[in-house]
Amino acid sequence: MRSVQRLLPDLRLEYTALPWSRCLQLAAEGQYDAVLSASHTPERARSLVYPGGAEADPQQRMFMVGYALLRRKGSAASWDGQRFLGTGPQAGQSLGAERGYSIVQFAREHGAHVEDRYPQVSSLLDSLKLGRLAGVLINQEYAAQLLSETAWAQGFELGGPQLAAKAYYLPFSRAFAQREPDRVRAIWAAIAKARQQPEFVRQFSLTMSAGLRRDIKP
Repeated sequence: MRSVQRLLPDLRLEYTALPWSRCLQLAAEGQYDAVLSASHTPERARSLVYPGGAEADPQQRMFMVGYALLRRKGSAASWDGQRFLGTGPQAGQSLGAERGYSIVQFAREHGAHVEDRYPQVSSLLDSLKLGRLAGVLINQEYAAQLLSETAWAQGFELGGPQLAAKAYYLPFSRAFAQREPDRVRAIWAAIAKARQQPEFVRQFSLTMSAGLRRDIKP
C-alpha cells in the first residue's frame, strides 16, 4: 500500500489492526472502508466488493500465496493433492488453522477435520509443538522457513504437495464502493501496477522467505 500511495499521492490511508474475523465483519458492516489482503470466497463477496465483480479479477490482486500442511513427523495426517487423509476429531488428530482464514473451508471440503479457533499463528504453532494438533495449514513459504531451522526440521515435515494457491485482494465495503466508485477503481488499478514494480517484487520475495529468496512472484 506504500507503493499505491506513491502512485496516488492524494490518497490518505489509515490502518487499524484487528483479529482477522473482526476485520471482515466490521468491513462488511461498513465500519471500515476496506480489508487488507483478503482472498475471495462467495460468502465474502456477498458483503464486500472485489475487483472484477463477484468472481474477482486475479490481475488486480495484491499478491498470490500458496498453503502447505506442516505436520509432526510420523503423523498420519496428509494431503495427496486431492484429499486430506488421516485426520479426525480426537485430540492430536485435527489440523489447525487461524480463525477466519478461507483455507479452513477448502480443507474441510477436501476431507480434513480442522480446528480454527486460533487467533494468531504463534498459538497455532504452540499447539502443534505440544502435540495437540497433527498438523497446521500455513503459508508455504513460512513453512519452508520453519523447516530450514534445525529444531523444526528434526520433528516436523511437509505432509504433501502445495495446497491451493490463493489470490489476495483489497476488497471494499459496499458502502464505500457505492460512495466512491472512481476512487475504488483507481486504487485497484494502482495495486495492479504496484504489484509489477521490481522493488515490490523484491520486497515481497524477501518477506515471504525471511530474506532467503528473491524469486517468489506476487
